[in-house]
Amino acid sequence: MTKLRDLLQGLRPRIPVTLIAGPGWDLVLQRVGDLPASAAASLCGFELKLDEPEASADFSVAVTPGPVARYCIADSRGAAANSWKTWLGGYLAGWSEPDDWLMLAYDIVDIREGRQAAPAVYLRCGATLPSGRAGFEPDRLADTLGGLLGRCGDNLAHRALVRAFAALPAAAAVVFAAAAPERTPRSIRLVVAEVPAPRLGPFLDRLDWPGSIPTVLRLLSGMQDVADRFMVAFDVTATGTLPRLGFEMYPSRSGTKDRQVASAQTPSRQSGARSADGGDFRALLSSWLTTTRSDWDSLAGRLVDMELCLPAKADGLLSWPKHRNVYGRDEVFVLHMGINHVKIVIEKERLRAKAYAGLKCFPLPARGNSRAG
Repeated sequence: MTKLRDLLQGLRPRIPVTLIAGPGWDLVLQRVGDLPASAAASLCGFELKLDEPEASADFSVAVTPGPVARYCIADSRGAAANSWKTWLGGYLAGWSEPDDWLMLAYDIVDIREGRQAAPAVYLRCGATLPSGRAGFEPDRLADTLGGLLGRCGDNLAHRALVRAFAALPAAAAVVFAAAAPERTPRSIRLVVAEVPAPRLGPFLDRLDWPGSIPTVLRLLSGMQDVADRFMVAFDVTATGTLPRLGFEMYPSRSGTKDRQVASAQTPSRQSGARSADGGDFRALLSSWLTTTRSDWDSLAGRLVDMELCLPAKADGLLSWPKHRNVYGRDEVFVLHMGINHVKIVIEKERLRAKAYAGLKCFPLPARGNSRAG
């Protein structure tokens, strides 16, 4: 298997048809099928809209130094000088750390014209995050993602990021920063951990977030018994913060299992940054490796009760987690599928829910490729 398309087709029986099937499945294969199959050895993700009956998904892939990065660099050759491919190829070619990684997030569901929209690029803050530090520096981030957006040297975007970073609570950590070249208005997304619920209202007020803070606080209060940890995602433009606000939510038991397994198998650099409950907040990023169906059952049920998730989608989502060997014609693969988080999106007074499900599949060493034992 050299193409991701071939590997995903082999895994088709493992993927719930209530989540991805029919035209939705075909769109995923069309959009990302030419990526190298080794993309699944890093991490593939599926973004699932839980309140829509259509079995379709957007897609993301972790890019680490190796085959996927080389594919992206090769794909950038001959592209226009100001294109996202050229930016990405140049960025990847400049990597110096062996454990660097980023995430490419492909919009697929809403791209119906048959064209291939540029993916959003999520940069991961891999450096150690000492207490009270945001991790990214606004000026450097503005230059890096501004280049992706075609806005190098954009002083307005730089000032907007400075204001957003200044609004963060003292212990907050910016875990991801992202830009999507084709989404409008042009913006930079920040995903922030370590914002305690009591400090969320003042934080949103300092951001001048143009939404209903009481709606947010009611939502979180109503979810606390099933999802007591979250990261908050918001979009910054040159003129301020956009109305769309996302909460990446994790079940209350998430992160309490074997963190060493998660840190060993996830393409990230563990920093020792600690959450308020004494745990490593980075373990939440690996929760797809450590949680099981039972961890997500109450949260999925609550979303159904809130009419944010269709019952069939909840059933499919709860059947997603699995860890087993898969036997190919000539190789044995380790397959690990899990749910990383549920995102509740608030835009004005409307709530929507999405799930982010991960898939990792890699071949066993040759000496282990035996059905016996």
